[in-house]
Amino acid sequence: MSESGSPDSAAVTRELEALERSVGVLIEELDGMRQRVASAEGRSGKLEEALQASGVQPGQPANLEEKLGELAAENKRLRGVIGEARDRAGKIRSRLIVMEDEA
Repeated sequence: MSESGSPDSAAVTRELEALERSVGVLIEELDGMRQRVASAEGRSGKLEEALQASGVQPGQPANLEEKLGELAAENKRLRGVIGEARDRAGKIRSRLIVMEDEA
């Protein structure tokens, strides 16, 4: 074999270094993807727990809309109860002020 046909050891070294850098970049990307997958799995688990706690079956959006409607109605009712309680508390406070002034 002639000299021109054999690879230059410096060129081989450069190619190996370039290959090592490329592999290093790929390993970093793989680690990043693994982290993103772990994070996504964690969020998915939390969402599944929230769905279970809400009583909605996964894959049944009609139930979800119905449940949200029920929660909105309950929220409205509770706001009314709180408003009434606030009014009563204000009246009681006013009576106490009057009673303190009279005493």
